[in-house]
Amino acid sequence: MIESGFWLKAKRQEIGLSQAKLAELARVPQHLLSAFELDKSSLHTNYIGSIEEILKTISETKLTEIKKKRYQSHSFNGIAKDSARVSQITQTQGNIDYLELLKQLEKTGANRLKKGKIISLFSGCGGFSLGFNWASFEVLGFLELKKEFRRIYQRNFPNAVELGSDIQKVTEIEVSEWKNKFGDIDVIIGGPPCQGFSLSGKRDKSDARNTLFKDYLKIVRKLQPKIAVMENVRLLTSMKNEDGKLVLNDIYEEFEKSGYKVKHFEVNAKNFGVPQHRERVFFIAVRTDLNLLPTFPNETHGEFSDLFSTVEPYRTFADACSDLEFLESSEKSETDFLHEAVNHPDHVINWLWNVPQGKSAHENEDVNLRPPSGYNTTYKRQIWNEPASTVQTTFGMISGCRNVHPVATRSLTIREALRIQSFPDSYKFVGSLGDIRASIGNAVPPLLAYQIAQHLAQIL
Repeated sequence: MIESGFWLKAKRQEIGLSQAKLAELARVPQHLLSAFELDKSSLHTNYIGSIEEILKTISETKLTEIKKKRYQSHSFNGIAKDSARVSQITQTQGNIDYLELLKQLEKTGANRLKKGKIISLFSGCGGFSLGFNWASFEVLGFLELKKEFRRIYQRNFPNAVELGSDIQKVTEIEVSEWKNKFGDIDVIIGGPPCQGFSLSGKRDKSDARNTLFKDYLKIVRKLQPKIAVMENVRLLTSMKNEDGKLVLNDIYEEFEKSGYKVKHFEVNAKNFGVPQHRERVFFIAVRTDLNLLPTFPNETHGEFSDLFSTVEPYRTFADACSDLEFLESSEKSETDFLHEAVNHPDHVINWLWNVPQGKSAHENEDVNLRPPSGYNTTYKRQIWNEPASTVQTTFGMISGCRNVHPVATRSLTIREALRIQSFPDSYKFVGSLGDIRASIGNAVPPLLAYQIAQHLAQIL
């Protein structure tokens, strides 16, 4: 399944297929494919189906005919561990403190008396809900379209009622039944997907995702929680509807018509203790009869200048992952099935072997060690002592955006992505590795959700 334009681009580059050739094979106009890969517009479902069919049926033999390779063949001989690199991985004090924090949040969240009740929409694997649970909110019910994500959610919130899958099929009668069942709701949380919108104002009118925020608000309007929290990508603030007007204004109008004061906040997760650069926008809507203004918690982390600083220094990749076993391509932990490295081709490892932290293989002085396609954000190492780059659904692809480990020559493992997203090691995951990766890349970092929930608990 094509998860996004970014995913398709990374997948296409991984197999060495040019955009022009994919457009030709799938009979998709290249300008439409290009706009989709840049997340500037969506593609008609017929085009998506055609591309998926090409990706499924294309063979190595066909690929050899399609592209001119700089290497003779794909070989997977792995890497002998370099002791000098292994020695660079030592546990930091920040890592010790970070893991202890996650354990304490689990413990207090489980033992505290619940102070409020929430319902989660577009629940994913439960990162948003976990943060609210840590802050002593009780999760009463959840709604998620993908069954693979629902299975993960149910494993971690067994007492939450599954309210359905497709939010667009939820009826007013069903929502009324929820209201009778649960009583007053304190907070509704959720992050409606937004891929149907375009930065340029053009979009596919048939894309059902264009109106998902209205379906979210339909439920808010019926249940009338004290507060509603809606999360999305930061670029939503620049997106336009089919009339050329900002989607942001549509959201404000819908909330206000539903009886809420609303304000949006553009935030970066690294400023709230998450060891990751992750920009998002949050809409905080407060029911008007409460006579409260929508506000957001103060930042807790930032550039640490001196002892008198009011914030803690950013958490880093090392703070998230420095205790984990050092793995190279194709290796796996004997104790943690989620800490397993993807097996990468020898030629890709060769491109990246001597690439410094923060640099891309595209910047290699030797042109023969540069990938044949892509940009300087691909085949790029992260930096050990800085916040990690945004965890996307494609973090297992070494050809993706900033997916290379700072020291080892491989893409990130699932455990590393979970740590960077601030999930505790005890969080349970089921399903295929692909589904698990997708659920993690789409999740709200629990630690960021916790900071929001703590703030709202004080308001309430």
